[in-house]
Amino acid sequence: MIYKVFRHGAKSYEIIEWIFDTLFPKRNDLIILDLTYGRGRFYRLVRNRIKTLIGVDIARHDWEVEPDVFYNMTCEKFVKNVIENKIKLEKLDIIVVDPPWSFEKRRSIKDYVFYSKLPYHMNISSMPIIYFSMKLSKHLSTPLLYRYKEHLSCKHIIKADAVVNLFRHIGKVYYGVCSNL
Repeated sequence: MIYKVFRHGAKSYEIIEWIFDTLFPKRNDLIILDLTYGRGRFYRLVRNRIKTLIGVDIARHDWEVEPDVFYNMTCEKFVKNVIENKIKLEKLDIIVVDPPWSFEKRRSIKDYVFYSKLPYHMNISSMPIIYFSMKLSKHLSTPLLYRYKEHLSCKHIIKADAVVNLFRHIGKVYYGVCSNL
């Protein structure tokens, strides 16, 4: 397992670039599935290395990095459709998940609404998203790259901790790549 700590100021797309460089050195033909696509910021520095970028999200956002294919649905519905062969995927290199867990770190819905963006102005539990991501990773025998409030219980290939500003306080965000879920 490879482990690294990113000091204060590291951006998610810089950490993703390090993970891709570590996991896929010299590869420019990656096929990525992101189950919580959002605006696509993760891929800012690595888009030129990706052959096919598949995004899934409950809303279409103003993209910074546009996916090649986009599914406008929940993670749960997408995973069920893949498992039931209603959606066919080519062989993936990695599955990515970055659930909207920020509500779980806040003290009140008022704080959450003030800082967050639509469509996440609600109490969304990240656990079902994590569960379905892990289920799909296992079903497809594909590594899972996550960004979350804690490290997942899995066999890690890569672990990274990032010291960042979290809601006006210094905190940590955790990244990892799991295999053999």
